[in-house]
Amino acid sequence: MSKTSGEGRFELASGPASLQEAVDRWGPDLNLWPDLMLVRRAREALLADRNFRGHRDRAVAEAARLSRAATSLDKRIADSGSVERITRKLLDATGSKVIHWRRRIAALAAVMMLSAALGSAFAEMVPAQIEAPRVDVVQLDTLVFGPSEADF
Repeated sequence: MSKTSGEGRFELASGPASLQEAVDRWGPDLNLWPDLMLVRRAREALLADRNFRGHRDRAVAEAARLSRAATSLDKRIADSGSVERITRKLLDATGSKVIHWRRRIAALAAVMMLSAALGSAFAEMVPAQIEAPRVDVVQLDTLVFGPSEADF
């Protein structure tokens, strides 16, 4: 899409050139449009311009019709079970297996619980070691004991 500048040159325009093109690009719902100034112009044009209003109304009707058609197609696909058949055939052809993440997470949780139980049972069976040797550290601070008391 291009528009002419004042000097006769053509420069690329990032947005639609008219409100009808904006409806075609971003849909009839003005709340989904990214350009707020264009939305404002479109709302004014809805009240003032019958051609734009008719174009937007046709776009709303087409969007509703497409939504109904998509819903009925999705229902027919789900009822026929074709997705499951295709998935099963592809998995058989490639030799892959379906990954059941819930089962894997449940198995991981079971392994962690078993290791915790075994660890605590082992800690109870092994006799406690004799008291760990005690280490006392004495540190003399030169600010408390001045240089005269330390024979400096």
